[in-house]
Amino acid sequence: MERSFPRRTDSLEEIARFVESFVNGADLGDQESFDLNLIIEELFTNMVKYSPEGRHDISVRLDREGDALLVCLTDFDVEPFDITKAPPVDTSQPLAKRRIGGLGLHFIRQIADRITYDYENRNSRITVTKSVGPADV
Repeated sequence: MERSFPRRTDSLEEIARFVESFVNGADLGDQESFDLNLIIEELFTNMVKYSPEGRHDISVRLDREGDALLVCLTDFDVEPFDITKAPPVDTSQPLAKRRIGGLGLHFIRQIADRITYDYENRNSRITVTKSVGPADV
């Protein structure tokens, strides 16, 4: 299931409805719905925030392949921003000593089994893979 959304934070409500439709069709539960929404909201808002020059909609693709959920966001005609190279957050440090930002990516790393980044022809693509239980047959 794939759809493009305007690169504005007010697209998040429409994205949540898109995720709900996917979750219902893929026979997933509340936890998967929560995880998908968190992953997409964080990645989408980062794309909007860190590529303000972007003029194109952002593509969101959701797939279920057996016991794996695939979340793929593509931002078109932008500079690279490889989230896999973002430094980890040291959650053992007191809040006053931590750098600002990065907690969203920290949460994604906790949820995901795999995160990949591809950049080709000025298109930035982030794919997150998350394991789930087998689909009911």
